[in-house]
Amino acid sequence: MGSAALRLVPVAAGLTASGCLIYGVSPWDPSDFGVVRIGRAVVTVHARSARRLLDLCCANRGTYIKVGQHLGALEYLLPPEFTRTLSVLHSRAPSTPLPEVLSVIQEELGKETSELFVQFDETPLGAASLAQVHRAVLRDGRMVAVKVQHPKVRNQSSRDMMIMELLLQVVKKVFPQFEFMWLVEEAKKNLPRELDFLNEGRNAEKMADMVRKFPFLKIPKIHWDVSTERVLVMEYVEGGQVNDRNYMKRNNIDVNQVSRALGMLYSEMIFVHGFVHCDPHPGNVLVRQIEGSRGPEIILLDHGLYQELTDNFRLNYCHLWEALIAADMDGVRRYSQRLGVGDLYPLFACMLTARSWNSVNRGITRGPVSAKEAQEIRSNAAAYLPQISQLLASVPRQMLLLLKTNDLLHGIGTALHTSASASSFLSMSRCCVRAVARHRRKTASSLWSYAHISISESLRLGQLQLYELFLWAQSSSLGRWLTGLLDWISHSLY
Repeated sequence: MGSAALRLVPVAAGLTASGCLIYGVSPWDPSDFGVVRIGRAVVTVHARSARRLLDLCCANRGTYIKVGQHLGALEYLLPPEFTRTLSVLHSRAPSTPLPEVLSVIQEELGKETSELFVQFDETPLGAASLAQVHRAVLRDGRMVAVKVQHPKVRNQSSRDMMIMELLLQVVKKVFPQFEFMWLVEEAKKNLPRELDFLNEGRNAEKMADMVRKFPFLKIPKIHWDVSTERVLVMEYVEGGQVNDRNYMKRNNIDVNQVSRALGMLYSEMIFVHGFVHCDPHPGNVLVRQIEGSRGPEIILLDHGLYQELTDNFRLNYCHLWEALIAADMDGVRRYSQRLGVGDLYPLFACMLTARSWNSVNRGITRGPVSAKEAQEIRSNAAAYLPQISQLLASVPRQMLLLLKTNDLLHGIGTALHTSASASSFLSMSRCCVRAVARHRRKTASSLWSYAHISISESLRLGQLQLYELFLWAQSSSLGRWLTGLLDWISHSLY
């Protein structure tokens, strides 16, 4: 425990240096305070601190890598030096040596690897916080991906929890305004679920059935006869990471279609079904172009971490997003407070939308995040840390994983340059309308009431469809030509 705790020292030193390096230059030179010089110094310090944080995660593995994966996806919030450096943890974290991997397989399945597979690649396809994945071929010739748990991760995760709890208790003593003990409570609850690969397989099948109407979604099938709590064998599927714009450009994949599909999928999960995949970092969401298909396919991996939402929570969350999309500040306050945030609802709205409070008031559908607003968001994240910790300690526990999921999806949107697209808000609106109508139908007291709810739902969905057609026409060549013609006529008349 002591050695792991000591590894935090270089990171703390790196982060402290971020504030001190500029003023520690010797000998003093007036040019050191030039904008360019300060900018270079900040970039250098960010890069060095990020490398130290990466070293910390890799040295401690397990829970630390999970934290690093999350940080590496926050492109809308953290400096690029951090996100670029930590992004390797999404699929290229430290791997377990092959003999130890084969030993885990034999312990779990009671057979040598050569008895189970005609081929087993020695080099892993990828390695993450809890496991690594190898490509293999079953005896019947089917190609599979074999997910093998790191052999020491169960014992190590218990130790990580002890260290994290100790450090957070120290933080709480020194800084009473910071309340992060909920972090340990959530990790203690969720880690055992993630370490049970049979639970992951059941989640994968449940989700595949729940959203089977989406032709763009692929969830690899599980081979139950060769799967255990520590070894999961599934269908092998290839694709590029969802935040890799260069991969999409090489393969003629439309990033807007990817963003739209991901928005539809998660809106359906959250608002309609209340069963949410809560680890969509780029290593767990792949994309590929299927020959002959209209659009790209989304491949959703790693189903160990899910959040089930209660109906009451889900419906309040639906109403909150409807209010945010409509710029209804009374609704934002009312439904935020129903979710337990009290007077911190402006901060809560900013955290959910990854927008400034001014943008929330104007309407988050009005336009994308500007460079100035992005900088304001980054600055406020540090300035409001005590209030953020207070808010996170007060919201229902269901909200915590949703906020994490929200962060990761915002990060993907930022990487693809598709944040705040109108289509994503339309998908959310549709799902909110359907979810609320479905709940009202369940409690309808008469046939007339049931019919009235269904008609209202159809009318509202029709309005959204017309608005989507309007946006499509406006963005088409004909729409742009007509808009230009109308502008010309207007200027000619006046």
